[in-house]
Amino acid sequence: MGKKKKSENEPNIEEKITDVEEQKTDEYEGLTDAEKLLLAKEERFLDKEEEEEEPEEEEETTLGNVKKSIGFFIDYYKWFVIIPAIIIVITIIMITSYLSESRERALELSIVNAKFEIPDLMYAVENDFIDYTGENITGDDIRIVYDLQYPDTSSGSEAFSTAENISMQKFNASVIAGRVDIALTESWVVNDYSVTNATLDLRELFDEDFLKDHEDKVYYARDASGEKIPVAFYIDAKIVKDAYPDDAKPLAVSFDSSKHREEARRFMEWLLSQSE
Repeated sequence: MGKKKKSENEPNIEEKITDVEEQKTDEYEGLTDAEKLLLAKEERFLDKEEEEEEPEEEEETTLGNVKKSIGFFIDYYKWFVIIPAIIIVITIIMITSYLSESRERALELSIVNAKFEIPDLMYAVENDFIDYTGENITGDDIRIVYDLQYPDTSSGSEAFSTAENISMQKFNASVIAGRVDIALTESWVVNDYSVTNATLDLRELFDEDFLKDHEDKVYYARDASGEKIPVAFYIDAKIVKDAYPDDAKPLAVSFDSSKHREEARRFMEWLLSQSE
């Protein structure tokens, strides 16, 4: 076969080289040797930059492949990752909650049969009471349980709702476990626990002079033997009365199972000091 005939319009390589050389000659014309050297260095530097651009493109391509791989992994294995993560988070929350609930407190207060809106009382307990004691404790050292309902037992248990029965059992379990140092409640609750000797005789907390000074506020209830003993104080402090229905007569009572009797005594003193 014969050679392919060269197209008239096809660029001639030799002519291109000649044109480039002539162009460089024109650029260098009239320059000193030093300027020619500097210009040549600049051209070499520009050529080098063009060569370095290619690896960057390769790096971008590699990064894109990595991102695609990660996206595929997350999309395909997401439930294998998300479900264990959720389990771990829930476990941590449960452990943290358990440790918070089970840790020793300076005082544990149960507010029984109060309204659910009691921010003023809770603020006073967590701030004013601490100032009164002068001890190095914070609001976190006081545990307050306020969602407790204990209906009048004289009406008969058949009249109690399921929620009331659960609330009574919760309160009873806390008393038995020694987790109630002070309870703000009503007379029938105090009577129910006094008759089983579960309430704490105020004579174990206060001296005779203190009880005589506050005789008009002392509440007596019968113990298991039928003897009437001082077991609680009527509390007419505004912060407490506002937390209860208008016809209620709230009492402050402590229990024989209390682990913080000294704090219980101080709390009763503080409540009486707030009396109207």
